[in-house]
Amino acid sequence: MIEGYREHPNYIVVEGPIGVGKTTLVNQFSDLYDAHTLLESFEENPFLADFYEDNDEYAFQTEMFFLLSRYRQQEEFTQTDLFSSLSVSDYLFVKSRLFASLTLSDHELALYDRMYDILTQQVPSPDAVVHLYAPLETLLDRIEQRGRPYEEDIEPEYLDRLRSLYHNFFDHYDDAPLIEVDTTRVDFSSDAEAVGDLMDRICRAYEAAQRQPDSIEFDAPQSEESPQPEHEGV
Repeated sequence: MIEGYREHPNYIVVEGPIGVGKTTLVNQFSDLYDAHTLLESFEENPFLADFYEDNDEYAFQTEMFFLLSRYRQQEEFTQTDLFSSLSVSDYLFVKSRLFASLTLSDHELALYDRMYDILTQQVPSPDAVVHLYAPLETLLDRIEQRGRPYEEDIEPEYLDRLRSLYHNFFDHYDDAPLIEVDTTRVDFSSDAEAVGDLMDRICRAYEAAQRQPDSIEFDAPQSEESPQPEHEGV
């Protein structure tokens, strides 16, 4: 639980490109604040390794699998009580559409959008969003260090386009309070103070968004009437 705030978000989403540290931060939130987590399962996608070897050949299968998998997760997630405890996820559902726009042909994207437009109406919206980002070199180093076999063939150009896509998306994001963090020199896995400072920023941003400006009442404008001539008594 989050202490010290009259109002705090119940559902927080952490987003950003591959290798930026989303899942690490979500797990830290879970440990420090006893949060329920919703984590994406990349390993379940049977097309992912082939996609990184040949994007064009396996893009549609990969993106459709992720779309339906994420929707199934979101559907199960909505069965939990989002309003009585803290829940944290390592992806926005719109991530599906962002990746698809990067990998699919126009024809494939048109087919994809038919399904996406139906499913996106039924997923919960976050109370606050954290956008993590880092330079390309940092992302590549982290991907190499964690050594996931299906990520071995990620092209730097693809990853850099993904970084740009996230920056462009969040430049115009206003669906929830947004906190942006450069993770180049931050290690959330070992720095509990940094995690606490970030949660403080999230809660303050959420509280600010909940405050409505005081209503201001204006007096109705007075009509200007022509002065009446004064008459002297005779």
